[in-house]
Amino acid sequence: MMPLWFFPVLLVTCAVISLISAIYLFLHLQAVARIFRGTADIVPAPVGRRASRKSIFLALTLFNFGWIASILIWIFALSGGANAALSTG
Repeated sequence: MMPLWFFPVLLVTCAVISLISAIYLFLHLQAVARIFRGTADIVPAPVGRRASRKSIFLALTLFNFGWIASILIWIFALSGGANAALSTG
């Protein structure tokens, strides 16, 4: 059995991970534009990169993990699966 606070803490953790990675990506838009250069209308400025490709891909992965996990937690909670996991009797 899980404690009652487990799912809210898990949801907040996923949301914070997604928020922090989104802020990082927003602050390094030049590096993001360089990675997706030639796709749609994304054109990087002639300024040099400040973030590595690894850090940008890690931030993109964490961002996507965060929001997808948050949605899955909400679906699990709304479908009633969380009630069975949290029941005490």
